[in-house]
Amino acid sequence: MRRGFPLPEVDTWDTGMLLNYCYEHDAMIRRQNGEVVHDNMQRYRVLKEMEPEMDRRFAAGEIKEYKYREYKAALRRCEEVLEVTE
Repeated sequence: MRRGFPLPEVDTWDTGMLLNYCYEHDAMIRRQNGEVVHDNMQRYRVLKEMEPEMDRRFAAGEIKEYKYREYKAALRRCEEVLEVTE
């Protein structure tokens, strides 16, 4: 197989695992070719980790409403793209 997928294991992998394997393999090749490859899940985790602090600062009036709404919109977009469910 083109991406080096171990075909004997195909019966033990679900579709999500296969897609993750392909994504990581392609990202590895892109990094080897000098491209910068961003980890969207890591970006989401950083945004999510900031959420309690952003909520607190907005409630305290330390963050302007438009900035807070931009942050929340970015977080929602990440959740939609990554299909994150809580």
